[in-house]
Amino acid sequence: MDMNNSSEQSNQLQERRKRRSKRQRVALMAMSILVALTVVFTIWALVFIMARQHETTRLAFITKRTIEETVTCPVALIDPYEKLRAPAEGILVPLVEEGVRVAKGDRVALIVRHGLDDAVREYMSANEAYHARRIVLAGLSNSVEEALPKTRSESLMREAIFSLSRASTIGDLSGFQSAIRNMNRALDSYRGENLQETDGDDELTERKRERDRLLEQLEASAVTDGILTAPSPGTVSFYVSPSDNAIDEDGWREIADPKAEIERLASPSLLPIDRRQCHVTANMPIVCISNVAANTVIAVIPREPDDEKRLQRGDTVDLIISNEIRLDRCSVSRVVPSEEIDRVFLTVAADAELSTRLTAVADASMTVKALTGSAVPIRSLIDFSADMKTAKLKKVTKGVTKTIAVQVTAYDGTYAVIECPEGEEPLKEADLYVVNPWTIGEGQLID
Repeated sequence: MDMNNSSEQSNQLQERRKRRSKRQRVALMAMSILVALTVVFTIWALVFIMARQHETTRLAFITKRTIEETVTCPVALIDPYEKLRAPAEGILVPLVEEGVRVAKGDRVALIVRHGLDDAVREYMSANEAYHARRIVLAGLSNSVEEALPKTRSESLMREAIFSLSRASTIGDLSGFQSAIRNMNRALDSYRGENLQETDGDDELTERKRERDRLLEQLEASAVTDGILTAPSPGTVSFYVSPSDNAIDEDGWREIADPKAEIERLASPSLLPIDRRQCHVTANMPIVCISNVAANTVIAVIPREPDDEKRLQRGDTVDLIISNEIRLDRCSVSRVVPSEEIDRVFLTVAADAELSTRLTAVADASMTVKALTGSAVPIRSLIDFSADMKTAKLKKVTKGVTKTIAVQVTAYDGTYAVIECPEGEEPLKEADLYVVNPWTIGEGQLID
């Protein structure tokens, strides 16, 4: 009896295994067929799209669009800084943060004798730990309870945190890298302001005591006249260009080839260097202090032959320094024309901040005009001539294609603002045109 039961159970188990194995084979076969069908369909779709002889005619409505027309130009910041020089050889020890505002007479830097590199690094590490603790204790105000930030640096921090949280970390990382740079600038500004004083924190008190002790030791080793103070109120920067030839506005007017000079200043060898914790020599410029309400920039653009289109004093333009730096609403303060170029002096808007790390850029862009009008993609134009500002457009009139001549008033890399010549019927937003004009002939009926 027991043997019969065991035999039946064994047979049942075998049947179950067979059924399970059969189901697995069927599922695997179905998956294989699905993959094969997907591959076949993909190949067919690619061949159909790439090898077919005729493309379906596509139409679109003319739209209103604002287009900025730019011109590539070298730009240079006219040096507004008062520079402090090293009284003797030594190591530069900063006593304030980069970008902080100081009053006249405030201590900004210390020059100590050579050979104290380890002591300087120890002091800088203690100072960093002290400020890190202050930031932690000060914190950011609750944005729910306090919708408005209390300080400018807190506003920058909120914006930087928001941008960093939204930046993509997959694929194109340019947005993420820009957010990281904004966060670093916001942190510098945040720690540069007077943070909320926190009493009763033992760790902060101990870090401050250690930092002050190390600073006293360095002060005892300072060179003669090694404590540098601010000669006037302003913003401090330790980024100083190796070039000691500051050119003022009058100097830029007299230079024979300003474009070549800007390209020279933009070379990597002349980019501003962070002098903090560096070995310096006597009379070397090591600290910049700026107290100007607005910076002045010189831009060199090709000469405009049409007097009516030439930039005039009081005009407003935008400067695109890089993907991260755009200076809007720059006011033209002076234009110095010559045979081939115009030297344009621009006053940067007061709310725009320029770092001393920006001295010259050889390939910036300037918006020479911004026009709003009827626009189409440049690829939709026929026989487009950038020099003559002429083109043709395949318009749909009463259901039939008709090629018309148009004037291009402005264009960028993608779109062009167009208008019809005088005497022709003006274009309207309700007008249709052929997006891909090479797919259909003249006078063809559009279904």
